[in-house]
Amino acid sequence: MRETRSYGHFCMLARALERLGDRWTLLIVRDLLVGRRRFTDLMARLGGITPKTLSSRLRDLEAQGIVHADRETGRREVWYQLTPSGRELGPVVEELTLWGFRNARRPRAPGEPLHPEHLLQALRVVLGRSVPARPVRWCFRFTDDAAYSIECDGRRWSLIPSDTPDADVVVTASSDAWAQYLTTAPSDRPAKPTGISFDGTRRAVHSFQRDVARFPNGADPVR
Repeated sequence: MRETRSYGHFCMLARALERLGDRWTLLIVRDLLVGRRRFTDLMARLGGITPKTLSSRLRDLEAQGIVHADRETGRREVWYQLTPSGRELGPVVEELTLWGFRNARRPRAPGEPLHPEHLLQALRVVLGRSVPARPVRWCFRFTDDAAYSIECDGRRWSLIPSDTPDADVVVTASSDAWAQYLTTAPSDRPAKPTGISFDGTRRAVHSFQRDVARFPNGADPVR
């Protein structure tokens, strides 16, 4: 593990930041919170990072007991996943996501890297804070990426990196079309947005659109 500069403070926040304060580190944790990943999976999500930097951050996180690298003799692929200590960062990442949503939101800049998983992660966090929990299952099929599901079991909302059977609503879109839809104020959304379709009963689609409208409008606490 490379030497990390110490703040020299007897403060647990300072100690945590000595381990997690490097650029890209928390974003790697963000992506591993969804599930285990290969190096190439992380590169695809971390637009702008170099392979050298990602390798360095993963080595540091492994040395600190935050990430576990699953290596098998004869298998070329290495799978990375969070340890129990790493998974404890889930609430931290959620709170930072909400803080960014409320205080640092801005339109997408031209050419800015976008991965649909990150939009869905933020949506899941907002739903968990603003929409009463109820059993529901939505599937998102991206024409330029993969399929994901957002589900609620009646208690908590989850993001799953896979398709799901018997979804209440199936959204089919490109990443760009979904980003445009999700970040547009509901009053400005066309009835039939270009490049995006919603499949499900009229009632289910209406409920989905009402819940998703929380995203650009703000994450007010559930009452």
